[in-house]
Amino acid sequence: MKGKPLIPFFLIAVAGLLLTLGLSLVGVNQQAGDGGEEEAAEQDPVEYGEEVAMENCVSCHGDNLEGASGPDLTTAGEKYSAEEIADIAQNGTGDMPSGIANAEEAQAIAEYLMSLSEE
Repeated sequence: MKGKPLIPFFLIAVAGLLLTLGLSLVGVNQQAGDGGEEEAAEQDPVEYGEEVAMENCVSCHGDNLEGASGPDLTTAGEKYSAEEIADIAQNGTGDMPSGIANAEEAQAIAEYLMSLSEE
């Protein structure tokens, strides 16, 4: 009885394992080099705040932050200090839940909303 050669199957298995290991290492390197927080630190805080607000705030405060189920944020800088805005963004108030933004994001949101009041 003639058996099937195992070498092609073995080579395919080894190639698959090496490919999996290689792709895993590439993913780890990309994740380690992502630098999302480093980029935020290097980026203009007002621009970063706008990005964060557009990701996290528009669902309740509307596409232009002029109010929807949440209040108008375009005039928040006239009503609150930057510290108060950052605190609200991080810790919530009233119907707004906490945890919407971390401390860095909350500060950036505050700077962005303060810039809207200056315009």
